[in-house]
Amino acid sequence: MYKSGLTRIDICFVSPNMSLKQDTIIGIAWSVSARILLQGMGFVISVILARLIIPAEFGLIAMIAVFAGFVGLFSQLGFGAAIIQRKEIEDRHLSSIFWLNILCGLILTGVMLSIAPLIAAFYGEPRLKLLVMFISVNFFIGSFGTVQDAILKRSMAFRKLAIIGTGSTLISGSCAITLAFLDFGAWSLAWQTIVSTIVSVVLMWQAANWKPSFYFDKNAVKDLIKYSSNLLGFDVFNYWVRNSDNLLIGKFIGSTGLAIYARAYTIMLMPLTHISGTVGQVMFPSLSKIQDDKIRVKQIYLRSIAMIAVITFPMMTGLLVVAESFVLALFGLQWANVVPLLKIFCLLGAIESISTTIGLIFNSQGRTDLQFIWGIGAGVLLIGSIIFGIWFGTVQSVAICYAVTEGIVLLYPAFVIPGKLINMTFGDVVRSVSGAFSCAALMAAGVYLFGMFLPSGLPHWARLMVQVPLGVGIYLVSIHIFSLKAYVDIRQLLREQITIKFSGS
Repeated sequence: MYKSGLTRIDICFVSPNMSLKQDTIIGIAWSVSARILLQGMGFVISVILARLIIPAEFGLIAMIAVFAGFVGLFSQLGFGAAIIQRKEIEDRHLSSIFWLNILCGLILTGVMLSIAPLIAAFYGEPRLKLLVMFISVNFFIGSFGTVQDAILKRSMAFRKLAIIGTGSTLISGSCAITLAFLDFGAWSLAWQTIVSTIVSVVLMWQAANWKPSFYFDKNAVKDLIKYSSNLLGFDVFNYWVRNSDNLLIGKFIGSTGLAIYARAYTIMLMPLTHISGTVGQVMFPSLSKIQDDKIRVKQIYLRSIAMIAVITFPMMTGLLVVAESFVLALFGLQWANVVPLLKIFCLLGAIESISTTIGLIFNSQGRTDLQFIWGIGAGVLLIGSIIFGIWFGTVQSVAICYAVTEGIVLLYPAFVIPGKLINMTFGDVVRSVSGAFSCAALMAAGVYLFGMFLPSGLPHWARLMVQVPLGVGIYLVSIHIFSLKAYVDIRQLLREQITIKFSGS
């Protein structure tokens, strides 16, 4: 708990009437509900923008995102996670980190302003200079909300975070669509980024109910620096690993190729961001609270990835089967080259929906040092595979090399290394998700076979209207008949959430 400077949220966090299990159930319920809404809103917005803005314009923003995302890693310096993970936190920690983040935000904005001409020269795109300079302001604005965001997550105030996310998505998306209609092109997407950050910061200040004190304690920063520095080191290295494909594609293949690749990758990321990410942001503070109970951490982690798999596996296998109709019906013919890449990423997405959660183990156990070492080893292999794909000169070859390395070569060690911290084996992981995989494969096979009998001239939107409900039906029947444990757990979680809600907790 907080030692000093207790606010209303802090008191709620330590309420004796609210157990960790109830906190987690409510957190997951709110986060999942918000993510479903946000995913729907975000997807609709992206579809509208994709029809209003040509791929090359999206490619310009994707080029900037490579550098802006890297610089943005330093805006938090890993302190946000450190605030959540630390067993006891004081107001001196929060205020000191707040002012340090403001300074970092100002410096990072200056850095982006200074390198804007270099980024434009690197890609050979003069238009990037002004776009980079405009987006650079985002770092200073965002620095005002880092501590507030960490407080809300530490307090497991996911209802408030859900409202914040919904508001920022709706307002920024509406702004981008309006500008796109007025033919602002890439500037529509740039404004979307800025507006989203402004709205989020304003709402977080209102929700967190915490204001910084006007002092800075370097000893308070030292209390958090070991954890945060290792995490930052991992994040920095991992960032360039994860974005080296975008950097190299933008440089050697061009903005249109990058836009196609990024569109396929973004679609693949949807279940990772909205399902795995949602469960992860709730489970991190929960697992941190019981970090010394290895058996319990292992049990909760395995149940969590099993529930993730029950949702994400059918999403990705189903999308694999209907990829062509999905892309052409929603985004149009100008995005047709996304289809082969999306099929590759669907297979990878199913795997990554659970493998990306391993950070929960490293972070909750306070072993960001081991996470950093693992990230270096895995990163070297991934960068090598991406360079090999670039050598062939197509975005498809990059996608294949990336998927093989990430989804096959690194899969086993990705679970075994952090698993040793909680006595978890790779076999434990396989057993926890095998049921979901079997039912998802059965569903995909059924949808594929049925699709073969549909008229060849049937419009793509009509094929989706037939195949998607069929797939949902097959999958729901399958998991119910086989009574998957994760499916039973989800039903139990929903029942408990309803009980908590109506009991007035």
